[in-house]
Amino acid sequence: MPAPWSEAQLRAETEVGNGVALVAECDQQICGYAFFRTCLPECELLHLVVTPECRRQGVAAALLSHAFTGFSRQGYATCFLEVRSSNKAALHLYEKTGFLNVGTRKHYYSQPVEDALLMCRHFLDKERDAS
Repeated sequence: MPAPWSEAQLRAETEVGNGVALVAECDQQICGYAFFRTCLPECELLHLVVTPECRRQGVAAALLSHAFTGFSRQGYATCFLEVRSSNKAALHLYEKTGFLNVGTRKHYYSQPVEDALLMCRHFLDKERDAS
């Protein structure tokens, strides 16, 4: 990542009252995690990371699927995220998991300066979300 979160930022996020943290383990090692912020009826994916050696093995999709099932059952209607416009792998994952591009945030990122795509996923089809 161009600007990864520090250990202090990660620790602080786990202590936020309306935050949700999910961790994936592979061979008893942390291989990925996802942080969300929630405010019914919406949630936001803040951070999704998978270790390089575990990428393209379904870890990120599994984290998202688990989160979507839980959020849908709890009454959340929508999940938002921002992603670098150049992050083709992430864009593919998000589109594959039901996110739609709904806008652009100009010069949202620094290091390097880049636009963010704003994406949204609705939890209307509860049968699909449970699978």
